[in-house]
Amino acid sequence: MHVSHLWGDTQRVHRWRRLMQGREVHTRDSFIEAQLDTVSFTARSLLPLIGADLWFTGEAAPEGTPERLRQRALTMLADWNGEMNEHLPEPLIYAAWMRALMDRLIRDDLGPLSREFDHPDPIFIERVFRNVDGAAAWCDVKQSTAVETCTDTARMALDDALIWISERYGASLESLRWGDAHQATHDHQVLGDVPLLRYFVNIRQSTSGGDNTLLRGRTRGGNGPDPFHNVHGAGYRGVYDFADPDSSVFIIATGQSGHFLSRYYDNLSQLWRRGEYIPMSLDPDLARAAAVGITILRPEMQ
Repeated sequence: MHVSHLWGDTQRVHRWRRLMQGREVHTRDSFIEAQLDTVSFTARSLLPLIGADLWFTGEAAPEGTPERLRQRALTMLADWNGEMNEHLPEPLIYAAWMRALMDRLIRDDLGPLSREFDHPDPIFIERVFRNVDGAAAWCDVKQSTAVETCTDTARMALDDALIWISERYGASLESLRWGDAHQATHDHQVLGDVPLLRYFVNIRQSTSGGDNTLLRGRTRGGNGPDPFHNVHGAGYRGVYDFADPDSSVFIIATGQSGHFLSRYYDNLSQLWRRGEYIPMSLDPDLARAAAVGITILRPEMQ
């Protein structure tokens, strides 16, 4: 039976393999570390390639000019280790740059069809900038008389990204926070769009991670007002110790109750956001001893 042509991205596999091969013996804590890993293999791979001829041009630029803003952004990215931490500005600059770059590479060639590619494709971008089988031709804008190089396209895309960031979040790059743009959207499926009520039932949190990190935080993409909202991630995380099952841990993204007036509606959400876990015991007596109540579900008899 055919299932799909779409599979997990290889970028996360590369990072997972590196973490797994980095030590001979793994523990529960090492697997928790891997689940919560926010280092982007994609950022580490693409930025040196895309910015190769942009980092150190030796050109001085007056304060307040687009050139100076670009230099500041490049300096910040040069010192960044690729960690998609919610408190850092660099992930937002990087994500906006890749989004603008993907748009510039394909828009003039594909026209309206380019809107179908709503997320940057790291494999495609790498092939273009390595000129695999002549793929660097994507950098040239066919509608212009000049022949744009990939360096030209990368520079213009970065300027596009910085203009978008300035209009949305202000021109102070150092004060940006990835988490302000990368908010997890736990929207109520029934009441989430009801005026006023949506402020009580929808849960929003700033989060780390991104499209290609092990700590999954898939962005919305597209050209909407919030392209970096976290719309797909691990609603449940669990690490199981088969040698000692009672030392297993888990966490869910919101809470145990589906009723928004219950204190258990979102009581686990901050633990989930901070990468914390709660113990999972398989001993029913321990579960009853720590319980605050018992919920009994009785299916309606027909």
